[in-house]
Amino acid sequence: MTRALEAFARALGAGAVLTSEQDLREFRDPYAYVGWDEFTAGAVVMPSSVEDVRAVVRVANEHRVPLWTFGQGRNYTYGGPAPRVRGSVLVNLRRMDRVLEVNEELAYAVVEPGVRFFDLHDRLRAGGHRLWPSVPDIGWGSVVGNALEHGRGYTPYGDHASSVCGMEVVLPGGDVLRTGMGAMAGSTSWQVHQRGFGPSPDGLFMQSNFGIVTRMGVWLMPQPETYLSCFARVPGDAALGALVDALRGLLLEGVIRNHPLLGQGVGIGDPEGAAAVGQATDWALRFALYGRRAVVDAQYAAVEAAFAGVPGLELTQRAYAGDDLSGVTNHDDRVQCGIPGMELMERFQAPYGEATGHLDLSPVSPATGSEVVAMVERLRALYGRHGIPYIAGLIFSPRSVLHITTSFFDTRDEEQTRRVYDAYGHLVTALRSEGYGLYRTNLMYMDLVADQFDFNDHAQRRFNETIKDALDPNGILSPGKQGIWPKHLRTGR
Repeated sequence: MTRALEAFARALGAGAVLTSEQDLREFRDPYAYVGWDEFTAGAVVMPSSVEDVRAVVRVANEHRVPLWTFGQGRNYTYGGPAPRVRGSVLVNLRRMDRVLEVNEELAYAVVEPGVRFFDLHDRLRAGGHRLWPSVPDIGWGSVVGNALEHGRGYTPYGDHASSVCGMEVVLPGGDVLRTGMGAMAGSTSWQVHQRGFGPSPDGLFMQSNFGIVTRMGVWLMPQPETYLSCFARVPGDAALGALVDALRGLLLEGVIRNHPLLGQGVGIGDPEGAAAVGQATDWALRFALYGRRAVVDAQYAAVEAAFAGVPGLELTQRAYAGDDLSGVTNHDDRVQCGIPGMELMERFQAPYGEATGHLDLSPVSPATGSEVVAMVERLRALYGRHGIPYIAGLIFSPRSVLHITTSFFDTRDEEQTRRVYDAYGHLVTALRSEGYGLYRTNLMYMDLVADQFDFNDHAQRRFNETIKDALDPNGILSPGKQGIWPKHLRTGR
């Protein structure tokens, strides 16, 4: 490690290598108990160019030093910037923060991995572009990092992985790959056509340790004439199944094109943001309509008709002109038109101030009323066994639902923190026993979650390991990420 750090400093400059205990403190898992050190880094390197990244990879291979890469490292509930393997060198890509291109005619941007949602939004506004980004509920994360982790936003482009078009990747051996049409030098279609010629490797670099993405094309939403921010509310669980079935029909028909969020206990649809986390028993649905005014009016009429049969449902909406978002001040309205913010983080810190941690459990289910009701009942009972309240935000696609359930705890209290983490592991295996898997997870449970995907003696894991061995024979890049280990670390996993 000492020789590697000296080599990193020669390659990047001494100011781009951090080793002090004080500097490294920023890069621990922020929601682990303050005394735990399982996922702590040995050093941080901060490349600012593709050539810097290649140099980092070269040094790591030479000295067999494990790396762990992040764009912003702000995805706190899943471990933030912390490495899976203690003592790894963090590759901090925050200095690679340029928006390289904005194309208004074809509605895309090209960004580096250090670009935050705030940065992309500000660049679009400063340039007068009639384009909206898709943003998650908390806006300080990396656009690239969020897409690579299958993150979600709330415009029609909210499935961020599906809105990626063209990557540049530094492979573990130091070679540079461009995917899709970008595999042809001088391509005119790199950011407008997602597949090239032959196999499309883009998905292999998502939730993996097969390469370091250094630039990415991202599709954007053209500014609509009218934006309608809509909310539906039903009391308790009695009408939940009917609401979900009506919503699924509207999504499949394309009446609603964004990614709705259905929540209980997270303050959705609260215009003042005053509801305490975990207190509400109503189910509140947030969704949006976009387009020409006459089309939006017709869509809203279709929504009213579809929801008319849902007992006790209250439906409201707030209308905005697409070219004037100055009056959009509420978090729910802002996030559905691509304006990033930190309001949800502030709300989530209410229980214990800055010491509040939260751990997200994120199983996937089909988007039918019966499945959603059964999953809610199942999760509420499982959490109840551990004395943890059920708090949920369900993100919908036309056919599936991400059940994002959240547990809050005081990171200064080891017993309380351990209780939440232990409960999480029990929930993972209980859900798997009934056929439900998670779409992402915290560092501590990557191996456990990967182990649940066991078809044909873990054929998927064996496939991933075959690719890992071919691309990264020295096992330097993010060992253990998503349960993918290099050959020399697999024994006992």
